[in-house]
Amino acid sequence: MGTVALTELLGTPVFDAAGMQAGRVREVALTPQEDRSRVSTLIVKTKKGNRILPFAAIGSINGGVYATTPSSEWAVADGAEGLFLLERDLLDQQIIDVHGRKVVRVNDVDLQQETSNNHPLLRVNSVDVGVRGAVRRL
Repeated sequence: MGTVALTELLGTPVFDAAGMQAGRVREVALTPQEDRSRVSTLIVKTKKGNRILPFAAIGSINGGVYATTPSSEWAVADGAEGLFLLERDLLDQQIIDVHGRKVVRVNDVDLQQETSNNHPLLRVNSVDVGVRGAVRRL
């Protein structure tokens, strides 16, 4: 389908099942124990605090994130236990480029949009690293 950059997704408006803007994407998370590359959760910044929006409750990502559930059903994000948060844990971090055998800095993360059973999915596709933004495929 296409790719979306993590930095473009962060701050994107999130709409609940009624079509009302409920907040904005604060963080994108993986659950490594289940799948190391598939986005499992979005952390949404709302007026009532950060909420967890499971990716299974997302109907589409097109000009915003559209949830299939009311925002009142989104759990409070009081901790990130068991989650790998892409912005916090990967953006602007130094990683080892095993191909070039050097330390590089992560500038962005490219997420691949896919569809499974008429349901959107996001997978980590690659990271943009270094000063020149060289892309490394995962």
